[in-house]
Amino acid sequence: MILSTYLHNLSDESFILLNQLGVSYVDLYQHVLPCYQKGLHRGLQEFEFNKDEIVKVIKRVRENGLCVNSFFAPPIRKALFGEPEGEKQIDNVCKFIKLMSENSIYLVDLGLQDVRQGPIGVPGRYVKEHRGGYKMDAFSVDLMLEELEKKNMNAPWAHNFKEKLSFEDYFKNCVRTLNAILPIAEEANVKLMSHFEDPPIDDKRLLPGFTNPVQIRMLFEKINSKNFGISFCCGTRYESGIDVFQQIRMFGEKIFFVHLRNVRGTITTTKGYEEVAIDDGDMDMLKVLKTLKEVGYKGAVNPDHLPLFLGDNYETNKVGLAYTVGYIKALLHHLEE
Repeated sequence: MILSTYLHNLSDESFILLNQLGVSYVDLYQHVLPCYQKGLHRGLQEFEFNKDEIVKVIKRVRENGLCVNSFFAPPIRKALFGEPEGEKQIDNVCKFIKLMSENSIYLVDLGLQDVRQGPIGVPGRYVKEHRGGYKMDAFSVDLMLEELEKKNMNAPWAHNFKEKLSFEDYFKNCVRTLNAILPIAEEANVKLMSHFEDPPIDDKRLLPGFTNPVQIRMLFEKINSKNFGISFCCGTRYESGIDVFQQIRMFGEKIFFVHLRNVRGTITTTKGYEEVAIDDGDMDMLKVLKTLKEVGYKGAVNPDHLPLFLGDNYETNKVGLAYTVGYIKALLHHLEE
């Protein structure tokens, strides 16, 4: 296994810090591209395919001694709603996949979860303080229900009130979209993965999403391709209340990427959960890695959500990154002993 982290900007400072931490692989979101509209959720971005801009970003990463492990695909939200404009989105993704292959990047994240626009697009989240006052996000079912009752049309989750889509139509549109894109991915030797719903909760007042292993397996059964798999978020999968080790064994070779983060509490047992520092939650993270190794996983583990320690903020949480990277590197070292 290897360690990768998200690269949130292309500043010299970011590259220096990652090199100092000994991080060799990065995962890229669309917001590193000049066309990204700040403050607008990625699913709502009006993406215009620009080969030169994308190649320029990849080149800058490599010039700074880093490898691109994965790159998040352009938005497909309109395709998932079955809208005519979705055809252009599918075409953009196909062009993007071909470009990734041309640049020796063989893992692309596809936003099947961007219908809900979670986790920000789902009510019920709040900030929680932990040992010594470090901060991370948390989720409460009761708070979610309270906010849903208000039906605030100006809230970040107002799309759940304004738009309509049944799970059946969503599933059908996911299958159609994947069937249009996967032949291109297979030809280009690129793997597509999807991170399923965070928070993993069902409620008819929310737009649909894949919230449990049964639904995810239904999709895998419908999509018969070795090039389609899961971005396995240990936190999200644990939050669901279903045994995380059982889920690792269930998905096995379908796991293409891992978010290695810890959580306290689950939706089923405590009606919510708290995201916590990697050493401060319910999960034994070394056991998580051992189970991943048991099923043959050899890809990247990424810390994903990071704690805000003293001096950190959401733009530059250097301390949280350094702490988490160091902890994961120690776990990986122990794993290989």
